[in-house]
Amino acid sequence: MAKSNNKNTAVKTKNSNSSFSPAVIITICVALAILAGVIVWSFVAKKANDLNDKTVMTIGDTEIKGLEFKYFYNAAVTSFQSENSSIISYLGVDFSKDLSTQDYYEGMTWADYFSTRAQNTITETTLLYNEAVAKGYTLSKEDNDAIDAELDTLSGAISNLGVGIDYYLQQAYGEGVTADFYKTMRKKTQLATNYLEDLSDSYEYSDEECENYYNENKQTLDTAAFRSFVFKYEVPEDVTEGDDSYKNEARDSANAMLEAITDEASFENYLNENVLTDEEKESLSENFTLSQSATYASLSTDVAAWLFDPSRTEGDKTVIDANNAFNVIYFISCGLDRYNTADIRHIFVQIEEEDNDVSEHESVHNAAVAKAHEEAENIYNEWKSGDATEESFGNLAVTYSDDSSASSGGLMLNVYKNYFTVPEINDWIFDSRNAGDSVLIDSDYGSHILYYVRTGDEFWKLNVKATLSQQEYSAYMEDLKSKIEINANDELIKKLAK
Repeated sequence: MAKSNNKNTAVKTKNSNSSFSPAVIITICVALAILAGVIVWSFVAKKANDLNDKTVMTIGDTEIKGLEFKYFYNAAVTSFQSENSSIISYLGVDFSKDLSTQDYYEGMTWADYFSTRAQNTITETTLLYNEAVAKGYTLSKEDNDAIDAELDTLSGAISNLGVGIDYYLQQAYGEGVTADFYKTMRKKTQLATNYLEDLSDSYEYSDEECENYYNENKQTLDTAAFRSFVFKYEVPEDVTEGDDSYKNEARDSANAMLEAITDEASFENYLNENVLTDEEKESLSENFTLSQSATYASLSTDVAAWLFDPSRTEGDKTVIDANNAFNVIYFISCGLDRYNTADIRHIFVQIEEEDNDVSEHESVHNAAVAKAHEEAENIYNEWKSGDATEESFGNLAVTYSDDSSASSGGLMLNVYKNYFTVPEINDWIFDSRNAGDSVLIDSDYGSHILYYVRTGDEFWKLNVKATLSQQEYSAYMEDLKSKIEINANDELIKKLAK
């Protein structure tokens, strides 16, 4: 049952306000971005060799040369492409052309945007690095070995292209970026990251502090559950001021529904019996009217104000006229969702299909689905017939899993509700699990073997602690900046940022 060593992200996940870690302040995704193949563009500005040794920034006594700026600037571009790969085509930016000639927003070019990101990253990385050195931090043998292995892996990944590592790095980061320079930068960012992680770990907050923060910020942390359905109307081009008769049909429909509904079941029944067509009933997902864990900021102003009103009680209902529609809303709850997250291990077997004739697609797809399930079943049985421990599960994850968590034995900490977009996985994780529970679940992406490790921390506390940690880190960073002078040579930076 040989597997490829290529690790892919197993399951698409929804964007959410996940727990903040100050480590994300430093953008260190360069190697991962290259290995993931996201560099599909070429830089216009690969010249300016004469600027490589010029000082473009000073951060206290530290001078930042042009070459280092180019490294972080191009890394910022790469990181942005990786983070926004699914929407790049909608952003109106062409990465194969000079970014300094393309507008980003109100007088700012895309080059200006990435230049600002690069300068912020350089500043914070340098300050953290200097603090680490001053406090006696050094890289461990494991850190150095990992960086060497990273370069070896990168060299192997491009060997089939018929080019050397230095040539490839220069195409990615600009002329002058060699393997030795790349390693120097990785060591600098790694030492800064190590210090930042220790700094983050030192931030501790009591339950009382978390409760106090919540009481002062309920609107930000509370979430609402409700059902809603909209009756849309169109505004005529020649409508007379003060005449809203064009709303009558939608208004009457909404009010009729409001009058009829008495609970959640009647909300659904009314739509099925009086509003939805047979085609709509077929196409709409189950519980499509239900919204859970909605934040104040995610809702329109009028809807949010009504739902988050402290006087609201379960069963309240209303009609709100907004955005060319009458929105019928049935209130279920609003408050702090005090559920616990979960620590799990995950082995993922991805559905792999080869290019095929369209006429054969269904049969080929079904065969790929069956193959993924069979492979997952074999892995699951191998685990169950052995020690069937968490350790042995982790070992199998390293060997077989296609998920990005494979290198850590499939371990996923503090998984929160709806982290996975596969409902069956969410339902299983949060269904009164015990340590050691396991299951095999198939999805549209492949087959998943899950092992329940333990109940994690309360989700709301994780968010509060993350927010407090971010605030404390920001104050710390501002204090460091206030003690030194930071300057940037805008003229030289504009020549480098293309």
